[in-house]
Amino acid sequence: MTEPTITRVVSAGTTRSRMTKGARIAALTLAAVALLFPAASPAQAAGLVNCVDLLIQANRAGACWESVWVDGAERRMVFPQEAQQFPGTIHAERVGPFYVIAPQTATPQGALPFQHDHTVADSNFTKLHGYLVFCSAQGYISGSCVSATGNVPLAKTVNGQSLKTIEAIESGVNAGLLTLLDTQATFAAHVTGK
Repeated sequence: MTEPTITRVVSAGTTRSRMTKGARIAALTLAAVALLFPAASPAQAAGLVNCVDLLIQANRAGACWESVWVDGAERRMVFPQEAQQFPGTIHAERVGPFYVIAPQTATPQGALPFQHDHTVADSNFTKLHGYLVFCSAQGYISGSCVSATGNVPLAKTVNGQSLKTIEAIESGVNAGLLTLLDTQATFAAHVTGK
């Protein structure tokens, strides 16, 4: 493929630019793109958008990211282009937990189908299994577990501790203060950057 060229033609004291057909098409295409699409955010410029934005604004599936809690810090989790089905047996020791909890701050990490946050392990798991985290009857009765208000009462704290770490959630489960609802969903994802 040849590069578009622009040549200068000088005649009788005037200078004009003459573009090859390919250069004109390229210039018009770039101008149309600049007019039709606003500047992208840094995440969009990198090719990824927030999963909620992808579903709501673009009304499509594809690679996307969501914020997650990892060891008490908020990080980004990237989901692949397409949902993946895993043929054969998936060994439990090779699958990490993906906990869906009540928002831990004023800004939830996810909004669909209800406001929520996510907690995962900082590991090399590429397959995750989803669980919704609720207060157990014992957690409610003892006052040890606080849930979110709203349509889906996901657990927010246990023993006054936020649920931003795997250890906090699993400790609450082991103490009988939290209940996990298995979503039956196993999927691929990867925790990135700090």
